[in-house]
Amino acid sequence: MTNVSDNREWMIGEATGLTPLPVMRIAIADDDPDSLELLHLALESPMTEIYEATNGVELVRLLVENDPFDLVITDVLMPWIEGLQVLRSARVAEVMTPVLVISGLTRADLQAMVDRLGSARLLRKPFGIQELRAAVIDLLHGQLLS
Repeated sequence: MTNVSDNREWMIGEATGLTPLPVMRIAIADDDPDSLELLHLALESPMTEIYEATNGVELVRLLVENDPFDLVITDVLMPWIEGLQVLRSARVAEVMTPVLVISGLTRADLQAMVDRLGSARLLRKPFGIQELRAAVIDLLHGQLLS
């Protein structure tokens, strides 16, 4: 399985053969520049608008200034404010955008924390590009059925 941390050439070459994502606006947040770039490359298409944040404060700014998004993808551990704290605050403010939480953490309570957010899914690192896109499609499909 090829992981998100694998090289850019693989991403560009393989991503073209994947099922297209629906028209959407996506906010992605990760403090690792390589992961952020690879997430962007895996999800970009002529039908997507992608906004990037490199820490929790930037993610808050994106949600305030550019909402509504169709999807938010965030890492858990980031500088200033953790991704989960941003998401909890967004839920309190009644922002119910579907969320894909990505993390390499092995905390036993992480799945339960993500489940409490509602309209959220956890994807553990490392993950493949197809796995990422499938998680996005499943999350959005579940949102459409709600």
